[in-house]
Amino acid sequence: MSRLREQRRAQVRQRREGRILMLRLLPWLLLIGLIGALSYLRLLDLRLSPLRAQARTLLEQGIALSTAELTELSRSALVLGQTPAIGLAAATGDTQAMAAALLAHARASPRHAEISWIDEHGQERVRTEHRDGMALLAPPAGLRSPGQMPWLTHFNDLLPAEARFMPLERESGRHTLRAASPVYEPSGRLRGMVVIRHDLQAMIARLARLEHPSLAPLRLYDSTGSIVSAAEPTPLATQDPALWQAMRQHSRGRRETSAGMWYFQDFLPAEPGPGRLAAQPWFFVAHVPQDSVQPLRETSAWQCLMGCLVAFGLAVMMVKRQRRTECEREQLLADLQANHRALAEAKAGAEDSLGRLRQLQDELVQAEKLASLGLLVAGVAHELNTPLGSARMTASTLMRRLGEGQRELGPGPPSPAVARLLERQRAGLEIIEHSLDRASRVIRLFKQLAVDRGAVERRRFELDEVLQDVRRLLVPRLGSEAPARPVPVSLHIAPGSGIVLDSYPGPLGQVIENLIANALIHAFDPPPAGLEHGSVRVLCQILPGGDELELEVTDDGCGIEPQVLPRIFDPFFTTRRGRGGTGIGLHLCHHFCTQVLGGRLQVDSHPGQGSRFSVRIPLQAP
Repeated sequence: MSRLREQRRAQVRQRREGRILMLRLLPWLLLIGLIGALSYLRLLDLRLSPLRAQARTLLEQGIALSTAELTELSRSALVLGQTPAIGLAAATGDTQAMAAALLAHARASPRHAEISWIDEHGQERVRTEHRDGMALLAPPAGLRSPGQMPWLTHFNDLLPAEARFMPLERESGRHTLRAASPVYEPSGRLRGMVVIRHDLQAMIARLARLEHPSLAPLRLYDSTGSIVSAAEPTPLATQDPALWQAMRQHSRGRRETSAGMWYFQDFLPAEPGPGRLAAQPWFFVAHVPQDSVQPLRETSAWQCLMGCLVAFGLAVMMVKRQRRTECEREQLLADLQANHRALAEAKAGAEDSLGRLRQLQDELVQAEKLASLGLLVAGVAHELNTPLGSARMTASTLMRRLGEGQRELGPGPPSPAVARLLERQRAGLEIIEHSLDRASRVIRLFKQLAVDRGAVERRRFELDEVLQDVRRLLVPRLGSEAPARPVPVSLHIAPGSGIVLDSYPGPLGQVIENLIANALIHAFDPPPAGLEHGSVRVLCQILPGGDELELEVTDDGCGIEPQVLPRIFDPFFTTRRGRGGTGIGLHLCHHFCTQVLGGRLQVDSHPGQGSRFSVRIPLQAP
């Protein structure tokens, strides 16, 4: 059994070590994979750079060859349109002279399949044609009317000294391009135009001879996507719509497909001169076949994969070595922790015993302090109550005797001296009575400081009972003191919702009453700017856990200054010194909450935003 148990433990340890190694190797795997992918892309880019350069060179050569061809065609059209003999023949309508001039130019330019003179009414008057390698005049019966020449619409509104092209045409398997230039008589009147239909087969043959290693022959497409440089009936828009869309949207670019890489660049046939216009673009396409690209991809992929495998093997070795070192360190640490736990347990036992002794000592000291304070306050209160009672009785007797003396003086008014004396006596007696009342209140507060949990009643009660008692005590005070406040103040006390406590209702009610009274006295003197009606709210709730009660007394008054806030619970500290403040109320609340009710009292206040006093006490007092 023990051997089987050891085997299971060993298997668990092996699985755990395997998981740890996998987790630690995962970041390395991701990092090596990322570096491998970037290296593959960079290496492939370097190896494809010569092919890209060859494709760009092929495109540039094709564009240069086409530019030369079209420049020559444009120049021929301009020369014909501006030749004086042709202008004079057009002015006089001499078709013989026009035919001679056009025939001479046609014999000098054998690649011009046709040269036509079309008058200002759109009627073809003279046309030369190349048949069997010879330049011949077309018979008059073969001349075309405007309806037979729909391409004339491309040459409307020709400008002076302008050579304009129309889109490519395909006739009898041959691609041709028409160029037109206006003809003016010497007086400046427009006398039609000369139109050259140029055969592009020689240019297409030269384009086909442009070659580069690893590249397919250069392709030329017209503005509709039909191929010009090869006999392919299907337009590019049907064969590869994505490539055709990219060519229409961008003047130059590259696209990769399963068939290889395609490099394209558009070409705008342009005619020099003051009336320069551009026809619809042509497109040159250089194709790098997949057979040229795939070996480079495979070689780069294998090299990067081998590098990644080597790097991953080194990472595995490093992680295993690091893990072995960690296991040794963990074993040493486990031994050290076991020794430390043994020492800690012994120390904890000693400290626990010492703590209990100190707690008993503190409780004895605190009990002695409370007993001493109770005896002191009781003795002081007793000693002061006797002379204060005698003084109050004497002051009352003197006040009564003063009234009797005023009545014995008779119905008539007394002399001014006697009246002043009586008034001064009455004012002095009132001051004495007021001071004696204030001293009596202070004595009562002193006596409350000596109250302990054994001297007050503890019982089960509902929180609503205490809240209703506080309401009955404070609501009349709100009405009687309302004229003396800068702004009217309303009191809102939320119900206790059936909350039952096993505690001291007297001290709890005293705490709530003192907190509300403190808010009524201090929170709205002066009121915050813009406040027209103040409010004091009392809210209560059971905290999560169900064994503590939280009472909140909030107001929307002036708040407490930051330098005053830390001292508000100190005994005899008050901001209304000389105006009736004793500094006992909040200290008494703190004393009841912490010493009698077994809870805590906290405050949160910001100047101009009001204050919030939070009382947290257990539902069952300690």
